[in-house]
Amino acid sequence: MLEIHDTLQGDHGWDIVAVHMAVDEVMESSRLSYPYLGDDDWSAGRILYSECIVTDGDEVVGAGRLIWDAERDNAIPRIQDFCLMRAYRSSFVVDSMISALIDGYAEDAAGGTTILSHDGQEIDISERVERLRDIAAGQFEPRVI
Repeated sequence: MLEIHDTLQGDHGWDIVAVHMAVDEVMESSRLSYPYLGDDDWSAGRILYSECIVTDGDEVVGAGRLIWDAERDNAIPRIQDFCLMRAYRSSFVVDSMISALIDGYAEDAAGGTTILSHDGQEIDISERVERLRDIAAGQFEPRVI
């Protein structure tokens, strides 16, 4: 069964070194995003807002991050290091990963309400940001499916 795990929300009992090695392997063979100029430079102004991995049982089959280079002028928050093994690539899984990453960012959204997707498309998340702020203010209950 496929599961998306928010890796920034606490300890899941995984061996962190093994997870990083598994993500590196998936990224080498199954990358859907490509590094931007300067991605290797994790400066003090780079903020990691959300990060997820996708697992099928104990196997890591995908991963992604949403970052913002706060110290760069006009930098747009973006999804990077986005990868998913070919056998698991469906619009549902890709959209679910993107949604999970955006939700982690939208709680604060300090870099604005437009983000760059893994494929370079701009995504307006202003409605999601507003909805999350309303929920936090107790103005309405979150939708449960």
